[in-house]
Amino acid sequence: MAVTNLLEQNDRHSEASMHAISKTKIIFVVILFIVSLTAFVLQTEFTSQAYKLKFSEPILLLTVTHGSWWILWPLQVIFVSLWRTVENRRSYSQKSISVSNLTGANIQYQRLQHSPRAATEDNNDVEASSNLNEQQDIPLQKVGVVVYFKKYIVKQLHNVYHTAVLIYESNVNENRSTTFLNQIITDSAHISGGSSVSACIKSFFQTPAIKYIVTKALIVTLVLTVAGFTWYGAMSMTYAADVTAIYNCSAFTAYAFAIPLLNEKFSWLKVNSVIIAIVGVFIVSYSSSSDTSPGEENGKEPDSDNPYPYRFWGNLIIFIGAILYGYYEVLYKKYLCIPAHLTKIITPRRQSTFANFVMGFFGAFTLVILMTLIFVLHIFHIHRFNFFNYGENTQRIWLYISGSIVSNLLFSASFLSLMALTSPVLSSVSSLLTIFLIGLVEWWVFDNALDIQQIIGDCFVIVGFVMLTIASWKEISEGNEDDDVEAVSTYSFPLSTDGTR
Repeated sequence: MAVTNLLEQNDRHSEASMHAISKTKIIFVVILFIVSLTAFVLQTEFTSQAYKLKFSEPILLLTVTHGSWWILWPLQVIFVSLWRTVENRRSYSQKSISVSNLTGANIQYQRLQHSPRAATEDNNDVEASSNLNEQQDIPLQKVGVVVYFKKYIVKQLHNVYHTAVLIYESNVNENRSTTFLNQIITDSAHISGGSSVSACIKSFFQTPAIKYIVTKALIVTLVLTVAGFTWYGAMSMTYAADVTAIYNCSAFTAYAFAIPLLNEKFSWLKVNSVIIAIVGVFIVSYSSSSDTSPGEENGKEPDSDNPYPYRFWGNLIIFIGAILYGYYEVLYKKYLCIPAHLTKIITPRRQSTFANFVMGFFGAFTLVILMTLIFVLHIFHIHRFNFFNYGENTQRIWLYISGSIVSNLLFSASFLSLMALTSPVLSSVSSLLTIFLIGLVEWWVFDNALDIQQIIGDCFVIVGFVMLTIASWKEISEGNEDDDVEAVSTYSFPLSTDGTR
């Protein structure tokens, strides 16, 4: 790989530039925030509609939603490579037209300025040069499109690898440098820079940095999967209001873990904002409109005086889930995101792209783990999963599940990117706003009642989020518009007639 030479600027990442306001980062955060809230509301409503039609396989639903995460990064790579290839072709066509016009003007100039004999000789030279250009254009037109497409795939692998190197060097080799990041990358193991995608992928997964990322992604996936199981287990043992309120305490556990693991500074403003938001969740969850048992929601009497005899154990399980979910968020931030000392000088686009890459491993590992579990449970008759036997509602159920999958993809991608750009605490508290939005949507679309207690709880959540945003504004807004990793990730590749480097 031919790496571009960078100007060594000792003051490139000076104290002033590192604390500059990044408009790009603010825009990224706002867009991701809006997308995550919208996608979560859609996912909740799609899933709710599927359950209303008697869908009864939550583990299967977890498999098809979280397990689909693997597809997002490959789709991004293909889309970006196609777009770059089209842009390259368009740029090439414009240059060809310009060269053709310039060549014609030169021919006319030679005819006017020289004798007829000289003009004839010059014209022959131009025609010979034109024929040579046409011969060189053939592979670019017929073969070059494919080669360029493959090259752009390779380039994106290089971009991700360079980000992984920075994370690896910081977490494993404790390299806290904020200058000459290009030198850190060039000193690390290199991956294939040719036009062969398979060779690049092979060398890609053999590097210590990628092996580190894969290992950490597996650990984080295991924590996330167990946390997800606690939610489904608790839902069968206790009230939905209990599950909702306790599970959202993960915002507080995330802050508790962030202090020792991420060296987060203790802040009373942040603590109070998280507490206020969680109090709001409890008020909403136990409001009169939601504090009902499943039998009462349908206007029927409960099956017994105590429909949930294992309520204490259910609440205990979901409490463990809240701890694990907060722990998962902090683990992801610590081991699979740009290190804290580089977050202000690495572009938001690069951080979000790497978040999608890591999300792909989460999805692949989740799919393998849960599909293995489903296979074992189904084959040994421990639990017979109902995939498509829902009568006339089968098509509608899977239509809703498809909507839930797409919504979950958007939510998870934006949520992981949001954590990469800000902090797990802010992301967790911001997700609590979905409680307010879901209540609003169900009131507007489904005519569900909004009582005063629920509105008060929503106000608590909003106040807590605003307080935390103010307390976290520095880490939200600080950043750089570009970085030297962008330069080291750019390389040129001349095309020969056989389409090789």
